[in-house]
Amino acid sequence: MPDLFRIVIVVVAALGVLQAGCSDDEESEISKVGVERGDAPARPPPGWKTVSNSFAGFTISAPRTWTAAGTRRRTVIRSDDRLVAVSISADRTARGRELSARRYARRTIRTVPNFVGIVGKRVSRIAGSRYESAVLTATGTVSPSNLSQRISVVIFRRPGRVIYGALVFRNAGVKPNFNEPTIQRMLRSFRAQPPER
Repeated sequence: MPDLFRIVIVVVAALGVLQAGCSDDEESEISKVGVERGDAPARPPPGWKTVSNSFAGFTISAPRTWTAAGTRRRTVIRSDDRLVAVSISADRTARGRELSARRYARRTIRTVPNFVGIVGKRVSRIAGSRYESAVLTATGTVSPSNLSQRISVVIFRRPGRVIYGALVFRNAGVKPNFNEPTIQRMLRSFRAQPPER
Protein backbone atom coordinates (compact mmCIF):
# COMPACT_ATOMS: atom_id res chain seq x y z
CA MET A 1 0.00 0.00 0.00
CA PRO A 2 1.42 3.46 -0.86
CA ASP A 3 2.46 5.56 2.09
CA LEU A 4 -0.26 8.14 2.68
CA PHE A 5 2.19 10.31 4.60
CA ARG A 6 4.51 10.60 1.56
CA ILE A 7 1.53 11.54 -0.62
CA VAL A 8 0.55 14.29 1.81
CA ILE A 9 4.07 15.74 1.88
CA VAL A 10 4.16 15.87 -1.94
CA VAL A 11 0.77 17.57 -2.10
CA VAL A 12 1.32 20.18 0.62
CA ALA A 13 4.74 21.03 -0.78
CA ALA A 14 3.09 21.89 -4.09
CA LEU A 15 0.24 23.96 -2.64
CA GLY A 16 0.56 27.71 -3.00
CA VAL A 17 -2.72 28.70 -1.35
CA LEU A 18 -1.94 27.84 2.25
CA GLN A 19 0.85 30.31 2.92
CA ALA A 20 2.02 29.45 6.41
CA GLY A 21 3.82 30.96 9.32
CA CYS A 22 5.93 34.10 9.24
CA SER A 23 8.05 34.22 6.12
CA ASP A 24 10.08 37.37 5.43
CA ASP A 25 7.49 38.55 2.88
CA GLU A 26 4.74 38.27 5.47
CA GLU A 27 6.37 40.33 8.24
CA SER A 28 4.94 43.55 6.79
CA GLU A 29 1.55 41.87 6.33
CA ILE A 30 1.49 40.84 10.00
CA SER A 31 2.37 44.34 11.16
CA LYS A 32 -0.65 45.73 9.28
CA VAL A 33 -3.10 43.86 11.48
CA GLY A 34 -1.42 44.61 14.80
CA VAL A 35 -0.92 42.20 17.65
CA GLU A 36 -2.97 39.01 17.53
CA ARG A 37 -4.48 37.70 20.72
CA GLY A 38 -4.09 34.03 21.46
CA ASP A 39 -6.58 31.51 22.77
CA ALA A 40 -5.56 29.09 25.50
CA PRO A 41 -4.92 25.58 24.16
CA ALA A 42 -7.80 23.16 24.56
CA ARG A 43 -7.35 20.67 27.38
CA PRO A 44 -6.55 17.34 25.72
CA PRO A 45 -8.66 14.37 26.81
CA PRO A 46 -6.97 11.42 28.54
CA GLY A 47 -4.55 9.68 26.18
CA TRP A 48 -4.15 12.78 24.01
CA LYS A 49 -1.46 15.46 23.71
CA THR A 50 -1.22 19.11 22.63
CA VAL A 51 0.58 19.76 19.34
CA SER A 52 1.75 23.32 18.77
CA ASN A 53 3.39 25.33 16.00
CA SER A 54 4.61 28.62 17.45
CA PHE A 55 5.72 30.03 14.09
CA ALA A 56 2.44 29.42 12.23
CA GLY A 57 0.60 30.20 15.47
CA PHE A 58 -1.74 27.43 16.59
CA THR A 59 -2.30 24.49 18.90
CA ILE A 60 -4.39 21.36 18.37
CA SER A 61 -5.01 18.19 20.36
CA ALA A 62 -4.19 14.75 18.93
CA PRO A 63 -4.08 11.17 20.21
CA ARG A 64 -0.79 10.50 21.98
CA THR A 65 0.06 7.62 19.60
CA TRP A 66 -0.26 9.86 16.52
CA THR A 67 2.96 11.46 15.28
CA ALA A 68 3.50 15.15 14.55
CA ALA A 69 6.24 16.55 12.32
CA GLY A 70 6.57 20.31 12.28
CA THR A 71 8.34 22.99 10.29
CA ARG A 72 8.06 26.76 10.51
CA ARG A 73 5.45 26.65 7.75
CA ARG A 74 3.23 23.71 8.72
CA THR A 75 2.60 20.76 10.99
CA VAL A 76 1.67 17.31 9.68
CA ILE A 77 -0.03 14.89 12.07
CA ARG A 78 -0.27 11.22 11.10
CA SER A 79 -2.38 8.46 12.67
CA ASP A 80 -0.65 5.38 14.03
CA ASP A 81 -2.59 3.17 11.57
CA ARG A 82 -1.31 5.34 8.66
CA LEU A 83 -4.87 5.86 7.38
CA VAL A 84 -5.12 9.56 8.29
CA ALA A 85 -2.79 12.52 7.77
CA VAL A 86 -3.56 16.15 8.62
CA SER A 87 -1.47 19.10 7.41
CA ILE A 88 -2.10 22.47 9.10
CA SER A 89 -0.75 25.90 8.12
CA ALA A 90 -1.66 29.59 8.29
CA ASP A 91 -2.14 32.43 5.82
CA ARG A 92 -1.68 35.98 7.10
CA THR A 93 -1.46 37.63 3.68
CA ALA A 94 -4.13 40.00 2.39
CA ARG A 95 -5.91 37.03 0.82
CA GLY A 96 -5.99 35.24 4.15
CA ARG A 97 -7.35 38.30 5.91
CA GLU A 98 -10.03 39.11 3.34
CA LEU A 99 -11.53 35.91 1.89
CA SER A 100 -14.39 34.16 3.64
CA ALA A 101 -13.76 30.66 4.98
CA ARG A 102 -16.07 29.21 2.29
CA ARG A 103 -14.33 30.93 -0.60
CA TYR A 104 -10.92 30.02 0.76
CA ALA A 105 -11.93 26.36 1.03
CA ARG A 106 -13.12 26.26 -2.59
CA ARG A 107 -9.93 27.93 -3.82
CA THR A 108 -7.78 25.52 -1.84
CA ILE A 109 -9.39 22.32 -3.16
CA ARG A 110 -8.76 23.55 -6.72
CA THR A 111 -5.01 23.82 -6.01
CA VAL A 112 -4.43 20.18 -5.01
CA PRO A 113 -2.03 19.10 -7.78
CA ASN A 114 -2.82 16.07 -9.93
CA PHE A 115 -6.13 15.48 -8.17
CA VAL A 116 -8.69 13.50 -10.15
CA GLY A 117 -12.06 12.96 -8.54
CA ILE A 118 -15.28 14.50 -7.31
CA VAL A 119 -15.53 17.62 -5.14
CA GLY A 120 -18.59 17.81 -2.92
CA LYS A 121 -20.98 20.71 -3.39
CA ARG A 122 -21.87 21.06 0.28
CA VAL A 123 -19.76 23.25 2.52
CA SER A 124 -20.22 22.45 6.20
CA ARG A 125 -18.77 23.78 9.45
CA ILE A 126 -16.85 22.34 12.39
CA ALA A 127 -19.52 21.99 15.05
CA GLY A 128 -18.38 23.43 18.35
CA SER A 129 -15.51 25.48 16.91
CA ARG A 130 -15.07 29.00 18.26
CA TYR A 131 -13.98 30.25 14.82
CA GLU A 132 -15.69 30.85 11.52
CA SER A 133 -15.09 27.54 9.74
CA ALA A 134 -15.71 25.80 6.44
CA VAL A 135 -15.26 22.16 5.43
CA LEU A 136 -15.23 20.98 1.83
CA THR A 137 -14.64 17.29 1.02
CA ALA A 138 -13.51 15.57 -2.17
CA THR A 139 -12.89 11.93 -3.11
CA GLY A 140 -10.39 10.78 -5.70
CA THR A 141 -6.72 10.13 -6.38
CA VAL A 142 -3.61 12.28 -6.32
CA SER A 143 -0.87 11.24 -8.75
CA PRO A 144 1.47 9.42 -8.71
CA SER A 145 -0.55 7.20 -6.38
CA ASN A 146 -3.65 5.22 -7.31
CA LEU A 147 -4.72 5.23 -3.67
CA SER A 148 -8.30 6.51 -3.42
CA GLN A 149 -8.55 9.21 -0.78
CA ARG A 150 -11.08 11.40 0.96
CA ILE A 151 -9.59 14.86 1.15
CA SER A 152 -11.18 17.47 3.38
CA VAL A 153 -10.19 21.12 3.29
CA VAL A 154 -10.89 22.60 6.72
CA ILE A 155 -10.65 26.37 7.12
CA PHE A 156 -10.64 28.37 10.35
CA ARG A 157 -10.89 32.15 9.98
CA ARG A 158 -10.19 35.06 12.28
CA PRO A 159 -11.66 37.93 10.22
CA GLY A 160 -9.16 40.58 9.19
CA ARG A 161 -6.25 38.66 10.72
CA VAL A 162 -5.55 35.10 9.58
CA ILE A 163 -6.91 32.01 7.90
CA TYR A 164 -5.74 28.59 9.07
CA GLY A 165 -6.10 25.68 6.68
CA ALA A 166 -6.03 21.97 7.43
CA LEU A 167 -5.85 19.38 4.69
CA VAL A 168 -7.19 16.08 6.01
CA PHE A 169 -6.27 12.99 3.97
CA ARG A 170 -8.04 9.68 4.65
CA ASN A 171 -7.83 6.33 2.94
CA ALA A 172 -11.16 6.08 1.08
CA GLY A 173 -11.05 2.30 1.22
CA VAL A 174 -12.10 2.18 4.87
CA LYS A 175 -15.56 2.81 6.30
CA PRO A 176 -16.53 6.48 6.00
CA ASN A 177 -16.98 6.93 9.76
CA PHE A 178 -13.74 5.18 10.73
CA ASN A 179 -11.57 7.68 12.66
CA GLU A 180 -14.18 10.40 12.05
CA PRO A 181 -14.96 11.04 15.77
CA THR A 182 -11.23 11.38 16.43
CA ILE A 183 -10.74 13.80 13.53
CA GLN A 184 -13.72 15.91 14.59
CA ARG A 185 -12.47 16.06 18.18
CA MET A 186 -9.07 17.16 16.92
CA LEU A 187 -10.53 19.90 14.74
CA ARG A 188 -12.76 21.19 17.54
CA SER A 189 -9.65 21.53 19.73
CA PHE A 190 -7.92 23.87 17.26
CA ARG A 191 -6.84 27.14 18.90
CA ALA A 192 -5.24 30.21 17.33
CA GLN A 193 -2.04 31.74 18.70
CA PRO A 194 -0.04 34.82 17.72
CA PRO A 195 2.91 33.81 15.53
CA GLU A 196 6.39 33.79 16.99
CA ARG A 197 8.48 36.42 15.26
